[in-house]
Amino acid sequence: MSYLAFALKYRPQNFDEVVGQEHVVTSLKNAILKNRVHHAYLFSGPRGIGKTSMARILAKSLNCHQGPTVTPCGKCASCDEISRGTSLDIIEIDGASNRGIDEIRTLREGVKLSPAHSRFKVYIIDEVHMLTQEAFNALLKTLEEPPSHVKFIFATTHPQKVLPTILSRCQKFQFNLISVEKIVEKLKSIINLEKIKIAENLLYAIGRASGGSIRDAESLLDQLVPVVLEKAAIKDIFSFLGIIDEESLNLALRHLVEKDLTSSLGFVDKIVREGKDLGIFLNSLIEHLRNLLLAKVSVNSFKELIEISPQSKDFIFKLSKQIIVADILKLIDSLIEAKGLSQRLNTVRVPLELAVIKFTYQGEIEPPPVRNSVPVPKKESKAAPQKESSKETKAKKPEKNPAFKNTDSYGELDFEIDDLGLEEQSQANAETKKESVDSSREKEGPADDMLLAVCKAKWREAISYMQKTRAALAAHLSYAAPVSSTGSLVKIGFSKKDAFHKEIVESTKNLKFIEEALSRFMEKSVGVRFVLCDNTSSLKDVSEAKGEEPAVQEEDPSPQDNQSEFLNELLDKFGGKIHTDDE
Repeated sequence: MSYLAFALKYRPQNFDEVVGQEHVVTSLKNAILKNRVHHAYLFSGPRGIGKTSMARILAKSLNCHQGPTVTPCGKCASCDEISRGTSLDIIEIDGASNRGIDEIRTLREGVKLSPAHSRFKVYIIDEVHMLTQEAFNALLKTLEEPPSHVKFIFATTHPQKVLPTILSRCQKFQFNLISVEKIVEKLKSIINLEKIKIAENLLYAIGRASGGSIRDAESLLDQLVPVVLEKAAIKDIFSFLGIIDEESLNLALRHLVEKDLTSSLGFVDKIVREGKDLGIFLNSLIEHLRNLLLAKVSVNSFKELIEISPQSKDFIFKLSKQIIVADILKLIDSLIEAKGLSQRLNTVRVPLELAVIKFTYQGEIEPPPVRNSVPVPKKESKAAPQKESSKETKAKKPEKNPAFKNTDSYGELDFEIDDLGLEEQSQANAETKKESVDSSREKEGPADDMLLAVCKAKWREAISYMQKTRAALAAHLSYAAPVSSTGSLVKIGFSKKDAFHKEIVESTKNLKFIEEALSRFMEKSVGVRFVLCDNTSSLKDVSEAKGEEPAVQEEDPSPQDNQSEFLNELLDKFGGKIHTDDE
């Protein structure tokens, strides 16, 4: 006798042998017992879970000489012919190969004929969704009013592709994926009948690899039998299957929970050297971490929620006591991120090792070197700080590259741009200023007003200094005045009616410039915060009360203001300086 594959040899022959589809079995049994069998059924669900086998069992139950019965004898001529696939009254049609209108016309002609020697003529159409629309339309009338001796059973993996007019004429049953536990039970019964010894953890690995399909599980077992008979090592069997065994996953999990960096990286290297797929390992490790998470957060239903061997369940349950939920979630997020990154980099090893290192590395990471705060030059003269600063710049750095000259209402301006890395230096200085200001703000507490008097005394000079380079900004600041100080943080107040000016000066670029200017006059690093006050005497208000000309005249917006703002942006970006004719 020729060899028969396990998927065919151990195909269920009655309702009691069907695995994992109890809801369908119960409904069909009741329909037979109460003589309420419908003329058309639609069985839908994933591949390899028993749709066609169920259709044959139903046909056998209806045509058994002792029936209709829920327990066909399997010995009468009708049962025997159906089991061997030779019955003239059970017509199986492949919808993918016979999808045209001509085949359906032939079916309609055959429906009119009475059964050869059975009680019912049963048409089983597999992959019915592959029929063309014309074929479906030709089938509609026959399906709606079939002869009493005809039953239709349709099977499909894509019920949404079947025409609604066909669906409305059928009783529909949705088949489910089969759990690993039930697949393992079926595999155990097969190896017992075949008198083969296979480790239980290997059967669980086959069950997980099958993805809920009993047919795929039986096919994998069929492939393994020759390897098992040769008494090959377990690791060779798993390599043959292309799957990761539970023992390896448990070991990897223990290394991660114990934060053993050396062992974890060594394990990843071992997987690579053994030729296993790191992508499969990564997916399996994420699923195993899910089991660990459930063991931690759902102890009562832990054994029902995960589908692994009893030995692995005990191991994971004990391991869950050594880790907190936050660490498990952190590790799962890192591995999922590594999975997404591996698709972009076209490599799994680097993202996987990075995720492992992030989680298990316990050494101290050296912080980046802290840059000095904004340098404050020694104060030599209050009269012209900008002029002296410009002379010092000239003395330290000779003219290298006059980028361009622009003549406007401000006179002839000469911009000196250092093309040897000034942009990077400017960015570094900006980061340093931000760190300094942020630290001063973090230390803010109750107001002590230690710097307030000094800031008020030098506020006019500071605005005059800023006017030379940022006239528009100085005009906005003329509506403000210092109101309080806390440590190294100075609060500058605007009246509520001047909220517009406050919004202008609060931009990141303007704030950095103001803090640097005040730091020069205060001779220390100063942070600035702008606030709205009910009553604030601005510099402009004080000057007008004394009958003096305000320190800064506000000008109407003009093209020249736009030019100055543009020039100021260039200066900030490239670290240039403005030089007038008298310098």
